[in-house]
Parts: sequence; structure tokens; C-alpha cells
Amino acid sequence: MTEATATRSRPTRPTQPTIHYRVAMPQPASHVFEVTLHLDGWQAPTLDLKMPVWTPGSYLVREYARQIQRFSAHNPITGEPLGSCKLAKNHWQVTTAGVTAVTVRYEVFAHELTVRTNHLDATHGYFNGAALFFYLPGWEQAAIAVEIVPPYPEWQVATSLPTLKGDRRTFVAQNFDTLADSPFEIGTHGHYAFQVLDKPHELAIWGQGNLDPQRLIADTQKIIQAEAQLFGGLPYDRYLFLLHLSGSGYGGLEHKNSCSLNYPRFGFRDPEKYQRFLQLVAHEFFHLWNVKRLRPKELETFDYDQENYTTSLWFCEGTTSYYDTLMLLRAGILEPKGFLASLSKDISRLQSIPGRWVQPLSEASFDAWIKLYRRDANSDNSQVSYYLKGELVSLLLDLRIRDRNPDRSLDDVLRLLWQRFGQGEIGYTEPQLREAIAEIAGEDVSRIS
Repeated sequence: MTEATATRSRPTRPTQPTIHYRVAMPQPASHVFEVTLHLDGWQAPTLDLKMPVWTPGSYLVREYARQIQRFSAHNPITGEPLGSCKLAKNHWQVTTAGVTAVTVRYEVFAHELTVRTNHLDATHGYFNGAALFFYLPGWEQAAIAVEIVPPYPEWQVATSLPTLKGDRRTFVAQNFDTLADSPFEIGTHGHYAFQVLDKPHELAIWGQGNLDPQRLIADTQKIIQAEAQLFGGLPYDRYLFLLHLSGSGYGGLEHKNSCSLNYPRFGFRDPEKYQRFLQLVAHEFFHLWNVKRLRPKELETFDYDQENYTTSLWFCEGTTSYYDTLMLLRAGILEPKGFLASLSKDISRLQSIPGRWVQPLSEASFDAWIKLYRRDANSDNSQVSYYLKGELVSLLLDLRIRDRNPDRSLDDVLRLLWQRFGQGEIGYTEPQLREAIAEIAGEDVSRIS
């Protein structure tokens, strides 16, 4: 075979399509986002679209597709409708033979104010990428533009994504993972900018309450500095804190360059409640290292269609829970007495759960998808939270390492893992995690389970 013949016969990959989303909310009180997907340069006879069933960081299948309505597709050049059908609960297919441009329209009902879902009303719009956008199987690595069309000119947009040059309402994600990992807040939220270690940070606050933003910013700066000192710097160019002040909600969700927080609007003046909120801040921020960049092999590549099982959530979440309180101590926000009191409460909680004798940590991690967030009357008897038990196992590991070698601690385990896996964003296996702990501890830790 000649070189020319070989070149002609070599299969070629289709040209990457241009993917552009438009998110409008013309009647925000209806709780409905109107989403338009426009593709240019499409070359296949069919277009497959899939809605994620979960969002990274929250290990439960949430069936986001159940909120989709009024799905349609057409040829934007001729205006003719394109045939479409639904192949599975989260899978739509559009017939595109002979068509190079495709427009898909659908609506998403958004009336659930949590850090994992979407919420739209007359005061603001908030959404998570995994809960609003389709991904195109085979084109997950293609860049995606997102145009936001606010209902009122005074509504602004807060997100960690960069804007398209010359267009402050259009944002660009380098791939679908980035889009799924970049929540949006749209409205008249309070906006505060501040610097830490010469890097820009932003705080966007929706809602009213008894929060003192300047006090929060000062404490947040201390937390950032303490955590950056542990890992040797900040691995991002810009970071965004999104805070929703709600009636009684509580929660946080980590993202690579941002986090979403939900907290009761009047929970900031009571010292104990304010400390709990700062622990939430420290926890989600710590995740930008432990989970978002330093993560188990099973979470290195996300499968948005189904559960992503790992036995290491106890380290992802439990160790982070240990450090969220420890960081407040190191930041000078919490006194040693308060730190020990917090640990005492958690030890008492664990001791009161019979399930700690039944479910190993590895199993608690693996079964998060069916147990932790689906409690029933027997839960305390049959299972244990990998957050709680993982936190206290991390405490015991830290104490054991310090006892054997006063010059070492669990900090050194994290730094070792960060150097080996986190900086290059290479997923670690469970044996590699145990090996790193054993290397610093100077003893076998295979009994951790």
C-alpha cells in the first residue's frame, strides 16, 4: 500500500461542532428556565442528548430529567421541525440526516432551593450545570458557550466561568465537566470582591438576614490562608463563593473554582451557629484540593448516566470534615477549647450509633448512593455516616502519626497525596491511598475499612 493510499484510507474524526446554549427566564415567577441549544457543524445522522442523573459532589441519583418539559428540535435554516424520540429516562435522540445546524428547545422547572438543584423566582435565578444542560455523548470534551438572558436589565450574573471576549453575558466552558462544575447565580445579589494571596475572590449573596458581610469576608480570608498554607498555595486564578440565605436550608457543594452555600438567614449572630457556618465554608473550600483535584480513581472520569462507586468517600468527605474544624483553629477563629468541644460532640454522636459496628467505612462510602441520603427507621442500626466516622478515623490517624513521629502528621499525608496525584489531577486507587498513609505513619494501615 502506498503512502498516499494509506492516507486516503485512514478514518477521520468529524469536525468538532460548535455548541451554544442560551438560558432565558422571561417569566421568573413561573419557575421555568427556557433553554435553547444551538449546534453548528453537525455531521451525524442522529443527535443524542443526555441529561445527567447526578451531580459530582452529591452522591445520589437525582433524576434531573424529570424537570424537563416541552422538548422540541428544528432546522434553524429552514425552520422545519426535526423528528425526535425519547430512548430512556434521560436520553433524547433527534434525526439530523442531511442537517448541519440544529436547534433544540426545552424548559426546565426550577423550584427547589438547594445547592444541588435549580431555583428560579421573581428575585433570582440559580442553576447547576448538571441539572440544566444536556451533554452530547462523544463530544464531552468540546467547548461550550452559555449565553444568559436575564429578565431585567439590572440582573447580574455570578459564575466562575470566564466571559466570551467582548460579551459580558456569554460564558465559556472548556468542556462539559467544567460546565457541570460551574453553577450560576443571576439576579440583584450582593456582590463583594476581596483579595487573598494576590488572587481575586468574590462573594455573591442572595437573600436578606443578619449576616455581616465584612466580618464573613475577614474570617473567610483567614480560612483561605490557613488552607493554602497546608497545601502550599492556591491552585486557581479566581474563586467564587455563592451564598443563599434561606428560611431553614442548610448545605454546601464544592466546585473546582467555586462553591455553593445555603444557610438560614438568621443564623449568623449566635456564636455556635456562626461557627457552624464557618465550618461549612472551610469544608467546601477544602474540597477544592481534596475531591476536586485530589480524588479517587473512580471519580477521575465522571459517568453522568449512573452511580460512580468508590470506597474512598470516607477520606474525601470524612477527612475534609476533620479539617474543616481544624482549619478554624489554625486560622485563629476557634479557640482550642472550642475545637475540643466540637470533637467531643462528634465522638458522642458516633458512640450513640449502633450502625458503627455493622457497616465498615469502605462499605459506607460505596453504598452512599442507596443509604446515606435515604434514611429509614433502621438506618442508625445498620449504617454509619462516612462523614462522621471518617472524621474521627482521620483524627485517630493524625494522633497515631504524631505519637510515632512528632515531626509528622496527617498534614504530611495530604501533602504527599497532593504532590503525587492532586497536582496532576491523577486519580488514586484505594491501595495507593493506604500506601501514602502508611508511608507517613511508618506502619501498616490496612485495618482501615
